[in-house]
Amino acid sequence: MAMHKILVTGDFWHTDFQTIVSKFDVPVTLVPFDKVETVVDQNYDLVVLAQSRRDQFLESEVEELLANFPAVPVVGLLGSWCEGESRSGRPYPGVIRVYWHQWEGRYSQFVEQLGKSGITSWHAPRTATSSDHIVAQTIQKDFSLGSGYIGVSAWTRSEFEMLDDAITSFGWRSRWVERSIWDAASSATVSVMCVIADSWTAELEKRIQWLNSEIPDVPFVLLLNYPRQSDAESIASAGISSVVSKPFELQDLKVAIAKAAGKELQGLKA
Repeated sequence: MAMHKILVTGDFWHTDFQTIVSKFDVPVTLVPFDKVETVVDQNYDLVVLAQSRRDQFLESEVEELLANFPAVPVVGLLGSWCEGESRSGRPYPGVIRVYWHQWEGRYSQFVEQLGKSGITSWHAPRTATSSDHIVAQTIQKDFSLGSGYIGVSAWTRSEFEMLDDAITSFGWRSRWVERSIWDAASSATVSVMCVIADSWTAELEKRIQWLNSEIPDVPFVLLLNYPRQSDAESIASAGISSVVSKPFELQDLKVAIAKAAGKELQGLKA
């Protein structure tokens, strides 16, 4: 399949979206929202509407955008100030919602599906629900861990079992750090460490320091409730390779683990 083309409009210069926009490795057209009509005759595979705050655009304007690209998926790339909009605001109808911290996994899934069949879960009817999009997904194992494990740090058995189920679905194996005996030999078999927590705190930072001492030189994937841009610098300084937002879709976790392991998946350069 030929390289796909993306139109990005809206508040794409906002800090929440700068990293995402800079990482696209395909042709991207950046157009202010009030100038979209100048590119409606172009062939795009995806339209991204960057929204940094609630009710940033008039619903009539969004409906016009949808009408201008009737056969193209329109995805709302949402910033931190849009969280909670689905409960207390007015989400734009017909627009797929993806937060900035969910983008890597969801976009990688789109590229994978587009390359295989030309039709993706984002091509579902605009009345489709989030559950419909999840049902339309296919998760494939893209790389092997060999004899390695995914280490899991979780405080409760239910948290570990949730991650273990996801990791097993990728064809990999996991070990629960807090319930296992680790030595130099077993530590060497860990390919990636997944840490599940609620939010970025001083206690969590200490927990990661302990894990680093127990199982050194292993890339970390951190699962948090709605990670904040304000925490990004501290998280990166702690040596975290990838962050996954809870609740997550399987593709979100798979892409984060691949990135941490230094593997390249479709649509994602690790």
